[in-house]
Amino acid sequence: MIANRVPAIEVVAAVNDEAVLQANLLRSPLLQRGEAAFRAQRGWASASAAFVDAMAAGAAELVVFAHQDVYLPEGWEVGLRRAIAGLDDSDPEWAVLGVYGVTRAGRQVGQVWSSGLGRAFGEPPATPVCVDALDEVLLVLRRSAGVRFDPGLPGFHLYGTDIVQSAIARGRSAHVIAAPVVHNSRPSPFLGADYFRAYRHLARKWRDRLPIANHVAPLLPPGAARLALRTRHWLLAQRHALAAGPVRVDRGLDCVHIARQLGWE
Repeated sequence: MIANRVPAIEVVAAVNDEAVLQANLLRSPLLQRGEAAFRAQRGWASASAAFVDAMAAGAAELVVFAHQDVYLPEGWEVGLRRAIAGLDDSDPEWAVLGVYGVTRAGRQVGQVWSSGLGRAFGEPPATPVCVDALDEVLLVLRRSAGVRFDPGLPGFHLYGTDIVQSAIARGRSAHVIAAPVVHNSRPSPFLGADYFRAYRHLARKWRDRLPIANHVAPLLPPGAARLALRTRHWLLAQRHALAAGPVRVDRGLDCVHIARQLGWE
């Protein structure tokens, strides 16, 4: 049976807003029923460092790294188990899974409900699709694959791209699977300085592989194209500089209601 072929699962989240966590991720039936362990990483300056610590503290073979504002619909783990059972046969060297990502050719694959768009976008793949980058909204790491996050990667961006590139460097693979989630976040109108700090770190780290496709902005070598990307977002940041002060991380929408409307549970 598929269930017997999938080892224990632990869910990890970097948490900076308890209300958002309670309203979204912790409402996931998988966690409500205690069918997966949960670990909250609080007070960390970077997601990668928080996740390195979580990997060292845990023991589960499958570790799901999810945003605090993500909801895993009823039966979400069924899609995960089905994908793993197939990959164990077709690509036993897999190391990382996600629900949305980009292939080497730049094709975006997967499905997520986005509060920024107010709808689900993308399509769930019929079979797992090999990718070069994954959206950080949700990542699944196979502990025994030996792939680890980079504790030196600053902030909370691009660790999905980095972990996939790390897997590829070890001769492993990463895939997008059919296991859509609700992402109840607030959209960002521009990429800020924190994003570009992570961007520069990865551009130096993986300079021999650039350009690397990404669903937000491709990692580019130094030059006019990268300068134009940074300048465009700097100008957007200036335009929004007079916007209202800090706001709730998510939009306060009912994730369970959204999942049911979509027919995901």
